[in-house]
Amino acid sequence: MLEKERFIAFLERPSDLKEMQAGQEVFARQEVHYFIRSIQDVDEALRELAPLLTKVDGFHAGALALLCGSLVERGGDVALPIGTALELTLRQLQQALSYRKVCRDLSGEELFLHFPEATRAHYALNFTLLAAMTMLSRDKQKRKEWQQRQDIRELVSDLWRLCEEQSERYDPLVYIKELLNLLDDKELLILDPLDKRGFLVRLEGVQDRMYHCYALLQYTLLEHVGPGYLNAKPVDPEAVRYAQNRDLAPEDHQRAEELSDEQRFAFYYPGALQQDEEGYELNAFAFFPGSASFYEIPRFDGMPVLLIGEKTTTFTWRPNNMYPVLHDALKSRVRIMRELPLEEVETMLQRIVEHTHS
Repeated sequence: MLEKERFIAFLERPSDLKEMQAGQEVFARQEVHYFIRSIQDVDEALRELAPLLTKVDGFHAGALALLCGSLVERGGDVALPIGTALELTLRQLQQALSYRKVCRDLSGEELFLHFPEATRAHYALNFTLLAAMTMLSRDKQKRKEWQQRQDIRELVSDLWRLCEEQSERYDPLVYIKELLNLLDDKELLILDPLDKRGFLVRLEGVQDRMYHCYALLQYTLLEHVGPGYLNAKPVDPEAVRYAQNRDLAPEDHQRAEELSDEQRFAFYYPGALQQDEEGYELNAFAFFPGSASFYEIPRFDGMPVLLIGEKTTTFTWRPNNMYPVLHDALKSRVRIMRELPLEEVETMLQRIVEHTHS
């Protein structure tokens, strides 16, 4: 109990510029170090600490947020701190943007004198963003809420741009950008014109580079239909496991530096579909590139649609370059929600032909 009381008393004291400039040394202070060592029930600690995130000054709040994130990493319930942690993150993103707009014109002492909380947010933001990343990686619903907020997207983008202009950066900001761009519960219609099969799939935790989608999708399709579908080669289990971020050990991350993957199917724009008296054909030059964004896929009735067929050209990629692991807790997958009946596939293919050649 004494350790907790000393820790809270420390948090409630205003931070000064020297303490902020010392950065991570805050975690070496006796009040902090001894309290961390005393924690036995992480959920109980989170229940007591989470309300303080919006009550103490910005720098101490950032350090506290990182501590809460570490308790979540130790198995704590993310639902306990995530609401107040994200509230803090949003406020500090706004304050850091204000700080960056004036920081070139004033000294550190002047900034702290005239903009104390913006200065605290600047020094705390790396802590706060790491905590937010840890929590958002575990809570898909909160992540989707943030993804749907245009004000947050614009705020992150503006801060990123200003940091680049000033050759400064908050390192974890790139991970927040990636989390905001994740494809969570996005649906995609896959049509195979030659075998007349169709699959409605859902993407979860997929990065917005189609190579990531392809790696997961071809594994899912081959699992569902069976080996040899569309004369596809078997997938590489290690490449699939990396794409899913499933049970990766440190040595797996090292091996990933040399890991490569390739398309097992050819993926096409809907406009690749052609029809003659003998049936359907696919224009091999109308392939949909793996480097493209999901949002570039053409839509029919609001649904993104891609065609698949036997591959005629091999496209390879390096998974750790195209979709590096963002966080160990963030799992990625593509699920088949349903396979379309033949009549529905035929109707959709005819609509695509008519639209393409109208």
